Amino acid sequence: MDGPSTRLPAAPTTATASREFLRKMWRLENDGRPGYMFGYMGPKVKGGKSVASALFSVEGPGTVRERLQDPEQFLLAQLEELEAQMALPGDVVPSLCPAFGVVSIPSAFGSEVIWWDDNLPAVKPACDGEPESVLALRTPTLDDGEIPRILHHTRYYIKRTAGLFPIRLTDVQGPLDAAALIAGHTEFLSLIVTDPRAAHRLLKAVTDFIITLVHAQRSIVKRAGVEFVPSMFQPWMPDGTGVSIANDECVMMSPEMHDTFSVPYMNMLSEEFGGIAMHSCGDWTHQFPSLDKVRNLRGLEFGASEASYERVLQHYGGKVVLACRVGLHRDVHFNGMKDYVSRILNAAPTYRGLFINVDITNGILGDSWPETDIAEISHLIERPPSKNPS
Repeated sequence: MDGPSTRLPAAPTTATASREFLRKMWRLENDGRPGYMFGYMGPKVKGGKSVASALFSVEGPGTVRERLQDPEQFLLAQLEELEAQMALPGDVVPSLCPAFGVVSIPSAFGSEVIWWDDNLPAVKPACDGEPESVLALRTPTLDDGEIPRILHHTRYYIKRTAGLFPIRLTDVQGPLDAAALIAGHTEFLSLIVTDPRAAHRLLKAVTDFIITLVHAQRSIVKRAGVEFVPSMFQPWMPDGTGVSIANDECVMMSPEMHDTFSVPYMNMLSEEFGGIAMHSCGDWTHQFPSLDKVRNLRGLEFGASEASYERVLQHYGGKVVLACRVGLHRDVHFNGMKDYVSRILNAAPTYRGLFINVDITNGILGDSWPETDIAEISHLIERPPSKNPS
């Protein structure tokens, strides 16, 4: 078959070794070193090239909107990203992801999608956030909003590549995030105070639909005999480990509110899929007491400049997978990738479950950002200072 399926080999030896290592990491058995991978490292790189993100990069042919809406263009962009990743050291299982940002669940509830030419799409709230309009929202189906596009891309990738690549979960966001997008952020945060019943009704409906969508996408992938990866985030996650969500909205509420309006729905997803891994932007470290109540919490993905990496590593090190990236913070800076990686390694009480994403996609790069030496970073991670496992 000509086309994308033959332009990039699946690198079976490397992928198999990476898959075995990452399975150990998800079992918290990687005492010797952390997992890692290279992404966009800045414009100055020694020993290789920065990896452009198929989802986030504004470079490349056409507009961002054209790339995401056309399954062939988006597939080619992802294959180019995978080819660049596989040319570098690290723990990568090449896989494809039919995700377009935050729009999937809100669009199914009636939110209008705004497709930008130079950025990821956004959504308008589906209602005015008043209890009556929230309670009047329709029950979504797999035929609503952007869901048909997601499932079409899933089938297209499988057919076009002859099933050579695992398919990652689309971006389902999470109960809190999707509810806030559907009702409006300010309006939703007001709603949980003024009408908790309506807020819970929306959160339950969102959680139910996330479950429906995950099962639907997984079923398409598994029926085709292809591996399903239950996370859109890196690192690769074994099917059966759980499901990944975004929980960015948690940074704007107290632990007590999170206990009431997030944990029950995270636990619903965890019980359905055997665990949960959470991404959050911003500083969510005040939620430690609440997140400790999430059943089968498998992993946390975060920006090391946003949520204090020292606090996260001390609290969760060796207990769950901790996948960190540089992150986006205007007042917290690393002096390049070597500084970032060295600080993470030194702060980690154990390497068990630790995954370092050598990536500054969407980060703030000043003129002083130094050259990234790929061999130097790889040596640091693969031969880190010894840690006595506790």
